[in-house]
Amino acid sequence: MSPRPVIGLLGGGQLGRMLCQAAAPLEVEIAILDADNAPAKQINQTGRHINGSYKDAEKIRELATHCGILSVETEHVDTTVLEEIATNTDVAVYPSWRTIRLIQDKYKQKAYLDEQGIPVAEYMAIDTSPGAMHASLQEVSAKFGFPWMLKARKDAYDGRGNLKISSKADLDHAVAEFGNFSCYAEKYVPFKCELSVLVIRTEDAEGRTKGLLPYPAVETVHEDNICSRVYMPPRATPASVCNRAQQVACSVVDKLWGRGIFAVETFVTKDGEILVNEIAPRPHNSGHLFNEAVPYM
Repeated sequence: MSPRPVIGLLGGGQLGRMLCQAAAPLEVEIAILDADNAPAKQINQTGRHINGSYKDAEKIRELATHCGILSVETEHVDTTVLEEIATNTDVAVYPSWRTIRLIQDKYKQKAYLDEQGIPVAEYMAIDTSPGAMHASLQEVSAKFGFPWMLKARKDAYDGRGNLKISSKADLDHAVAEFGNFSCYAEKYVPFKCELSVLVIRTEDAEGRTKGLLPYPAVETVHEDNICSRVYMPPRATPASVCNRAQQVACSVVDKLWGRGIFAVETFVTKDGEILVNEIAPRPHNSGHLFNEAVPYM
């Protein structure tokens, strides 16, 4: 039996720590690229760790020499060097750099899901070129009405990089706050709750989906734009809606590339419709084994 390959992980925060805890009983070694005192490194001792930024291309190349598989704790990484490693070396990159690159741009992510027939909220591109943004925001307001959501396309997470536009009075503030970012607009969804589903994707030698395994849907609760609690099972949400969330999540992950575990975050509308909000290409949410509210650590 061949030895298990070493997994190289870009990022060693709380999710990396959870990954190391799961890997230890399986005797899977994980080499981490992050700061010296990163949480995951504190519980995972190995001489293969690399100190430095997980966004540093040279450090990523160095990590690749220590492992057989590269994976990520966060999507905010350099996909150019991941594509290079996947193309030119024997080190596998999971999930695929192609999936990570798509997820990095929330507008492209939304457009791709829409093209694949996945239910999403209405969206529109924003022209942020000099002098054009205010008129573009007015165009969105005329189409969607108030309120609507202004969102940064990149480097946004957990509600950060989002601004609710409630009236014309918010437009000048939006230009001031988001004028230097690439943005897009979403029609406001007055959702009843948010459900998240983890899905494991395996693939065949040609990269086609081989299997999809969804975890039960959980309800996520946000405070100050950060996920603070997770409920399993979701509160006051019919089983049929939870099952639908699993089905939608699987249809999303089926359209991605690479092996791995993905979190599909969704809105539940007042009519019980499931709309996909966004995807995280990594382990997510800590409450899947509890029948009560648990803190999101």
